[in-house]
Amino acid sequence: MDFKENNIELLLPRYCEGIATEEERRQVESWIQESTEHRRIVRQMEMLYLAADTVHVMNKVNAEKALIKIKGKRIGKRKVAWWEWAQRVAAVLFLPLLAALLAQYYVEKGDVVQMLEAKTNPGMTTSVILPDSTVVYLNSESSLRYPSSFEGSDLRKVALKGEAFFEVTKDAEKHFIVTTAHQSRIEVLGTSFNVEAYDDMSDVSTTLIEGKVNFSFQSGGHKKQVVLKPGQKVVYDSTNGATHLYETSGETETSWKDGKIIFNNTPLKDALHILSKRYNVVFTQTNAHLDESFTGTFTSQRLERILEYFKLAADIRWRYVDGKDASQQKTHIEIY
Repeated sequence: MDFKENNIELLLPRYCEGIATEEERRQVESWIQESTEHRRIVRQMEMLYLAADTVHVMNKVNAEKALIKIKGKRIGKRKVAWWEWAQRVAAVLFLPLLAALLAQYYVEKGDVVQMLEAKTNPGMTTSVILPDSTVVYLNSESSLRYPSSFEGSDLRKVALKGEAFFEVTKDAEKHFIVTTAHQSRIEVLGTSFNVEAYDDMSDVSTTLIEGKVNFSFQSGGHKKQVVLKPGQKVVYDSTNGATHLYETSGETETSWKDGKIIFNNTPLKDALHILSKRYNVVFTQTNAHLDESFTGTFTSQRLERILEYFKLAADIRWRYVDGKDASQQKTHIEIY
């Protein structure tokens, strides 16, 4: 059955909310099967409705807390169903994308290209699907700016602040460009790779998993580039323009997107950097002679459990300390 645009706009919200009739559901599902673009739109709208429902749940919890405070007494903790916890987690993951996805859906209807932005909160990760079906996973405290459509341009260009893993949809006619901090950029056709480029870090690193990429940067007023092959990682130091090329399986650099921490003979400094992003903490290493390396895989373990592993494996001690900032927005841990 053919659909007019206004019919779709009416039926999609009912479908995603779960209140569509049997006939409406069949019509929407028939429309979904017409193209990958239709499937992407519905998938994103379902994310929005999940997040919106989560807001209702969280507001209810906040109201309960306020009532307890007013009454000045405690009540017993109630059990929280697994789906309620899942919804709360979904809110943290998807709410930063809420405005962007809504804008993207309605902008596409009017063929007006706008810049959208996806962000993650500290200690959280999420993913976003770009207009060309490229999938981008964002790590803690990262943001990605991208256009609502790549049509009418000979490039697919996005801007990254922080860390992300890209699964780029192949398009031989449109190169995919990622611009990052310190005037560096990555150019690809279709591939999988990880980029770490935080504004407050001098190093920019790119790890190639599949395909081929060109990593380019400015040094001494000249443009330079490094061509990566699968299993290679380049680290660019923006303070002196130096680059270092390493061989790697990519597991340590990309495991974060799957909710894992994988150390493979990883130096202590790099291990602490990975943990700081995952658990939103600040590490201070006061013993400069600690140069141990670690191997192991962690999933849902608490940070204290991992630090105890360090202690047993290499006699590395740790303790919580007061941070220099009065607000103490992040937990500070001393390694000694």
